[in-house]
Amino acid sequence: MKYDLIIVGGGAGAFASAIRANELQAKTALINSGLPLGGTCVNVGCVPSKTLLYAGEILHHAKNHGVPGVELEVKNFDFQKVVQDELSLVERLRQEKYEKVLKNLEYVTAIEGKAKFVSQNEVEVNGPAFAKAMAGREKLSAEKFIIAAGSTATVPPIEGIQEVGFVTHIEALKMPKQPKSLIVIGAGPLGLEFAQMFSRFGTKVTILQRGDSIFPHSEKELTNRLAEILSREGIAIKTNVEVKSARKEGDKKIVSYQI
Repeated sequence: MKYDLIIVGGGAGAFASAIRANELQAKTALINSGLPLGGTCVNVGCVPSKTLLYAGEILHHAKNHGVPGVELEVKNFDFQKVVQDELSLVERLRQEKYEKVLKNLEYVTAIEGKAKFVSQNEVEVNGPAFAKAMAGREKLSAEKFIIAAGSTATVPPIEGIQEVGFVTHIEALKMPKQPKSLIVIGAGPLGLEFAQMFSRFGTKVTILQRGDSIFPHSEKELTNRLAEILSREGIAIKTNVEVKSARKEGDKKIVSYQI
């Protein structure tokens, strides 16, 4: 099948391109796999993470507001309910802001599947929409292409990490059970967000950072102050460390590192 434009990806960039193509009345195919339509922000980025961060902030301030004469008691914290509310919000926004909008784009066809270039102007798509085609694949062609496939988390080559098991920022947003303890490898923006979030939920958190400070490439005054705040909240911060290996001991996971 021939199109004016084929967009590979289904995140914010791909979605904006599809809307513009529709305005220009260009026959367009949007091919997406991996994350659901909407990409990082609505599915595994700012929407879910900030929802959980807000819950942690409310919990933290209720326990540590510091207002004289005001006593507050947190009677219950239901981790599963907080996560379920976050996931429900993600689903609702994805449907309202992406799926419903895409269905109303007259010149855009959404296709679920993986695209592979087989020539300069042709892609082969493997997905459920082409289950009846040869080996579940179909070839599509276009005059122009936009590649907006996004990126994936990089897992460091730590000995034993695959066997022990781990979570990335994606799985951390939908944990069925709150962990009693958590090791965060890396102290960039995402690592710090998740460290503080889970710490405020009551999880014992340790940050392992390869460099000499958290939040690298920022001003020293800022990183020192941030480390002070996080430490005061009970987060253990280890800098200048090299994570060597991971292993299991009973029901626990052990990470070995070298200073």
